[in-house]
Amino acid sequence: MRRLFLAAILAALASGAQAQTELRDLGCAGESSLRSTDETTMTEVIFFNQSPAPIRTYWLDHQGQRIFGSEIRPGDSYVQQTYLTHPWVVTRSTAKTCMAIYQPEAPSAIVVVH
Repeated sequence: MRRLFLAAILAALASGAQAQTELRDLGCAGESSLRSTDETTMTEVIFFNQSPAPIRTYWLDHQGQRIFGSEIRPGDSYVQQTYLTHPWVVTRSTAKTCMAIYQPEAPSAIVVVH
């Protein structure tokens, strides 16, 4: 069921018909300067793990500290409720080394991790 849902979302993205925005990676180099700023506008980010290994998500709080969000198995997805100004770090589950950082820019956004 999850894989069918994922396939449908990815097909919609490819066709341009999807209302959600696919977020771009901000790059890990700037992690130390990123932090959450407010809780004005709620949103959600759908994380899809298309990599061969589990990944973890971390919210960067108001001090820029990582707060664990979720662990996502290969082929699975997770819907994270959040705010527009809240950055999210993605790592492999076996290491805390940053793979990517995403910040929501739209009412609903998608992140596909390869």
